[in-house]
Amino acid sequence: MKLVIVESPAKAKQIVGYLGKGWRVEASRGHVRDLPQTELGVDVDNGFRPQYVVLPGAGNRIKKLVKAIREADEVYLATDPDREGEAIAWHLLQLAGDLKRKPVFRAAFNAITPDAVKAALAEPRQLNTALVKAQGARRVIDRLVGYLVSPLACKALGGRLSAGRVQSVALRLVVEREREIDGFTAKTYWTLRAILNADGSHFEAILHRLKDADVRFTSRKQVEKLVDLLQNASFWTGKTGQTLKLRNPLPPFTTSSLQQSAAKGLGISPEKTMQLAQTLYEQGRITYHRTDGVSVAPEAQAVAREVIGQQYGDGYLPPTPPTYKVKSKGAQEAHESIRPTDITKLPDEAAEGDGAKLYALIWRRFIASQMSPARYTVTGALIHAGKSTDKPFPLVFKASGRELIFDGFLRVYEEPDDVDNETKTSSTMPALKEGQPLTLVDLPVDEKQTRPPSRYSEASLVQTLEQHGVGRPSTYASMVKVIKDKKYVLLKQKRLQPTQTGIQLNDFVVERFPQVFDVAYTARLETALDRVANDDLSRSDLLTAFWRGFQPQLKAATEYTLTEMKARSQAKPIGETCPDCGADLVERQGANGAFVGCLAYPKCSYTRNVEHRPLVLHPLED
Repeated sequence: MKLVIVESPAKAKQIVGYLGKGWRVEASRGHVRDLPQTELGVDVDNGFRPQYVVLPGAGNRIKKLVKAIREADEVYLATDPDREGEAIAWHLLQLAGDLKRKPVFRAAFNAITPDAVKAALAEPRQLNTALVKAQGARRVIDRLVGYLVSPLACKALGGRLSAGRVQSVALRLVVEREREIDGFTAKTYWTLRAILNADGSHFEAILHRLKDADVRFTSRKQVEKLVDLLQNASFWTGKTGQTLKLRNPLPPFTTSSLQQSAAKGLGISPEKTMQLAQTLYEQGRITYHRTDGVSVAPEAQAVAREVIGQQYGDGYLPPTPPTYKVKSKGAQEAHESIRPTDITKLPDEAAEGDGAKLYALIWRRFIASQMSPARYTVTGALIHAGKSTDKPFPLVFKASGRELIFDGFLRVYEEPDDVDNETKTSSTMPALKEGQPLTLVDLPVDEKQTRPPSRYSEASLVQTLEQHGVGRPSTYASMVKVIKDKKYVLLKQKRLQPTQTGIQLNDFVVERFPQVFDVAYTARLETALDRVANDDLSRSDLLTAFWRGFQPQLKAATEYTLTEMKARSQAKPIGETCPDCGADLVERQGANGAFVGCLAYPKCSYTRNVEHRPLVLHPLED
């Protein structure tokens, strides 16, 4: 009997139907071991040795899996094709013990289809211990930060707070954006347009250059003087030109881009997107959905070209299949993108439910990525004004038009941000000849204001985290979810706004641990973990280097917090008397923060809440 172990029961049920007699498929239901929930679980003094324990409630499941492993003639560990999946496979072998040279293989498939599963089982590999070490190193670092920083934050700020390593960096981005907005001062400026007529056709030109200076006017009087000057001026066409411009399709989805597009186009959160994608993956409808690569299997490209030719015509096929490169830091480009497993299954437009909508989004984006570019003709002209053509004013207007002449991939898909966007749609202008006289129709003056940066949406926060190299495909959704669930941020009008608790927590961890919660440092740590995964850096060297930088900050933060707690623990008179017994009222510090109580306690038990005062933090001493 040959045993296959996957993570999901739904996946197990799907796969067992592919394999037939002689095969058994079991599910681990995710992780089976982890660090203990109630203690640190890391021996810092002995090589950062982790103390792994069986997850609560997993005992019977593990007994069944171990029994199946020992009874099998061959074992294929087919957990998910990422570091977490590699670690789950390793933990299962550790729990199984000595298997007496029983054949044990690692099988990794990117899609739950008969061909993909059988191909992976036909060419298995050995367990990649470098990936296991990288996953374990990340887990140890996250535990050290979470279990050692969080208690200090609780003591310093009161309440139950959590200072996760990457989630706090996500929170930091939200808080810093809020401060940018708070500190922004809007500036008013004015711009000038010219509405002109050429042979009966109206078009618009924008003031482009004025004595080689900025054409944003800082006062209305400046622009009104110019309007007065131009009212009786002559206008004529200067240099003109027309070019062909190609607009290329976007690559197929990665985890990050799928979350962003689903949020903007379907209005669903990154967390919900990943839940739906997990279901689609387990149903065998899409490839593995935790990926930062944009490559496409050649056989998938071949099928896509057949579908495009049949559905839209050969004119929509580029001469050769497109290839793409990722732009995010640290992406694993060998990983395939997210795509339909059976490209011939067209999205059912009439189907209901977010799962069907997400599949349609994935299908359209993938098919579009294999199609020809859209083609535009872009027309431009410089417009001059003056007393006459031989006496031009030192200014230039600019007119432009853009006309879609072949829709290409736009026949199938357009990114949600691009829909109804003026910079993406066509705008026409009449054919102009150099030296052609023009008639002035109007000179509209537009009053505008500079705008502060927008608060992050869930999609734009994921995009920013990816751009900075913070986190990996499996972590984006959970990072956003945690800071929402813990009420460090609130989602208002689809934008993330930090709460007072979130701001205080951010200020504490950033001030006390300036390196650990630095965005650039977090990205460098991700790169170092990638080096461990590639066997270019040892787990020990990485953890030692991390601890060398972290420990001094931890010591200083601990001393600071204890000093602050001692000062706050002393009862502080507030200048009022107790309404119950007449004794003095004092402010005390309790487990849940500051409160007002009676000095005669325990004889008198009068208490009341105290208005919260923002924590004043002091910079670290040199």
